Amino acid sequence: MFVGNPVFPISFQLEQVAALVDEILGKKNWRNFEKGEIKLVLTPFYLFYYDAGFEDKGKPKKETKHGRLALNAETAELSQLMSDAMPPEAELVKELPDSYPLIVRKPIFSKKEAEKVALLKTASLLETDRKNIVLTSFEMVYYPIWIAFVTVEGKTYELEISAVTGQLFGEEKVPEREKGFVEITRETLDELKQPGAWIKYSRELADLTSDKLSGPKEPGSWKGSAIMHKPGFWVSIALLIALLAISLYF
Repeated sequence: MFVGNPVFPISFQLEQVAALVDEILGKKNWRNFEKGEIKLVLTPFYLFYYDAGFEDKGKPKKETKHGRLALNAETAELSQLMSDAMPPEAELVKELPDSYPLIVRKPIFSKKEAEKVALLKTASLLETDRKNIVLTSFEMVYYPIWIAFVTVEGKTYELEISAVTGQLFGEEKVPEREKGFVEITRETLDELKQPGAWIKYSRELADLTSDKLSGPKEPGSWKGSAIMHKPGFWVSIALLIALLAISLYF
């Protein structure tokens, strides 16, 4: 698909996005979830160079500054990070695979309007008058972002992944699912298969038992009913019984 304006090179592919979403949901203990269609969104930015002069009490100063900035063509916000991330022109692309579900966002203003906005915002950023700034090499480029939707417990969340770096945004939106008793027990038993794990758990259980038998340090400081409702407590009791059974057997 021919896009027209240059696009940052896509290094993080569609297949990697799907795998990343599965990984993130797995870390948050979600096993049953729905994945919507993953789409590639192209966000327009105006990249430009600026040359700026400065004044002191109305008199020109010898100090000048040269640099490059990016203006988000959707939000009208300046971005130094986007400008710094700009790859060499030879690495930019203008065609994308037809298999990509693509959304090309349009700028909210024309190039001529963008130049005026950029001039105003650059002057504010550099704290100098607009008449002391010259903008050059004004061009529009697209930054690609993968948008993935996941639904857990009837709620849909949006995740954004940079198609350039693979950086994930919005992970905090998806809540972490609390593990059930069966899951905790299974994971614990799997861990006990590792060498030295029994010794580690024996020590932890000994400490736990010692704390409970010693009694509360202050009146009402041990809320037994609250602890007994935690899955980890019952796992500890089960492991303690298992350890006693093994010690008696051997």
